[in-house]
Amino acid sequence: MTSLALAGSASAAATQASGAPSETIAFVGVNVVPMDSERVLEDYTVIVREGRIIAVAPRRTAELPDGTRRIDGTGRWLLPGLAEMHGHVPGPRDPDYAENVLFLYVANGVTTVRNMAGHPSHPALRDRIARGDLIGPTLHVASPWLGPDVAGTPEGARAAVRHHRAAGFDLLKIGSLTRDAYPAMAETAHEIGMPFGGHIPADVGLVGALDARQSSIDHLDRYVEYLVPEDRRPDGEDSGFFGSRWIHLVDEGRLEEAVARTLAAGTWNVPTLSLVEHLASPESGDAMIRRPEMRYMPRRVLDGWVRAKQEFSAREDFQPDATRALVELRRRLVRALHSAGAPIALGSDAPQFFNVPGFSIHHEMRMMAAAGLSPFEVLATGTRDAARYFGTPDAFGTIAPGRSADMILLEANPLEDLANVERRAGVMVRGRWLPEEEIQAGLERIAAQAAGE
Repeated sequence: MTSLALAGSASAAATQASGAPSETIAFVGVNVVPMDSERVLEDYTVIVREGRIIAVAPRRTAELPDGTRRIDGTGRWLLPGLAEMHGHVPGPRDPDYAENVLFLYVANGVTTVRNMAGHPSHPALRDRIARGDLIGPTLHVASPWLGPDVAGTPEGARAAVRHHRAAGFDLLKIGSLTRDAYPAMAETAHEIGMPFGGHIPADVGLVGALDARQSSIDHLDRYVEYLVPEDRRPDGEDSGFFGSRWIHLVDEGRLEEAVARTLAAGTWNVPTLSLVEHLASPESGDAMIRRPEMRYMPRRVLDGWVRAKQEFSAREDFQPDATRALVELRRRLVRALHSAGAPIALGSDAPQFFNVPGFSIHHEMRMMAAAGLSPFEVLATGTRDAARYFGTPDAFGTIAPGRSADMILLEANPLEDLANVERRAGVMVRGRWLPEEEIQAGLERIAAQAAGE
């Protein structure tokens, strides 16, 4: 895979372990899944101090400093913390909800979030978490949505890029830029070393985004449109939700070329399969909000998800045949991209459309496995590959000395079954240990708060 050095994310990477507890902690006699390759280091000890892993050694040879806090790893597995590469954190209007979302991520072993919500408050929130003032995943924060209102001209696009860099954002969230404004944005972003990703404007298309070396394409945006030959494209007809209106016009003979172009550009994909699959599911919205994890979400959010599913179900371009075809094509696209070596990072677009933060990453991993990836390959997209996306492969995402102490202690081997990632004994985020009892207490507090609204 091609690795991009994303200079705009340096601020978050540099503070990956700042504000960490000073005590020394050791996971003793644990089976380590280091994620540098598909292997398990059996009966090892991992020592952590000040938010960093300082030693990984066989238990029989590991030397524990005096005063080390021991965590029994016997019969357990230690996995690097996961990354949610297309997450959303609310703004400051409802601070309790925002803090709950942060905890929900961490409770599920999500220790890094590329926050694509884009609010002016998020750089300060990122820094609060890094200082240890607040429990939460390490945040890499995207700018507010770049659209015609703020970047409708080439001059406006250039100014917006520089404004967002000065405001402390790590990357630019691309929305609906015009054909003229997009190149100006891309040129300025490259000039100052600021990555840009998200959607692809309709007027730009897949080829335009790849030629501009867009850092990431989220939601597999504009691939369906590219797979429709120009002579089949209906004049003046919108392609629908991620190409759903044109799905019957696709020529899959163009898939190989789309993958080759993506690979050549070095552009990452964050598929967010669950975004479409939850809306396309024949299960009703009312049934979906009865899933156990829905108890942690405010009622207003759940009601909004149910309405959205009802509205999509009524759309002409989102009927069962079209949605099944769209889901199947997106899975084939993920498999083709991965098989070719085009870089993919794990993301679910939480909290959107029945995606409860943290919990949704487990749904996403199962969907990626259904697309044809092995458990190790799926886990790699959310661990070592996420670190490679940020251009910081030595900062986090693997278990090795010097890495940020972001890890999940599991009761069963995740390489055998992805469902085992949900069988937690606890989570460590930047060196802070949260045993499962503490996690469950936090979840119960959130559930009680949601029930009282």
